Amino acid sequence: MNEQKAKFTWHYYVMAVGALMAMLAATVGSVGGIVSGLAFAIVSHPKLPFQGIGRFVFLILFLILYVFAFPDPAVIRDMMADKALS
Repeated sequence: MNEQKAKFTWHYYVMAVGALMAMLAATVGSVGGIVSGLAFAIVSHPKLPFQGIGRFVFLILFLILYVFAFPDPAVIRDMMADKALS
């Protein structure tokens, strides 16, 4: 009963952002975006022994990969137009 609660640190916010990134990428079918978003969430988990500058380097790397994982805006517009016609 007297167990201490885990501290709610920045890790959990970054994990939530990673999950949201993966869900956004799933809406347009970007597999690379889904993988980058989930990797972003996993690397930021507080229980991982992976800490320090290395963690932030990988977070920035996954963020860059996420940005370039999406298709061209014209392709997304065509996909949305096709779904609207169906």
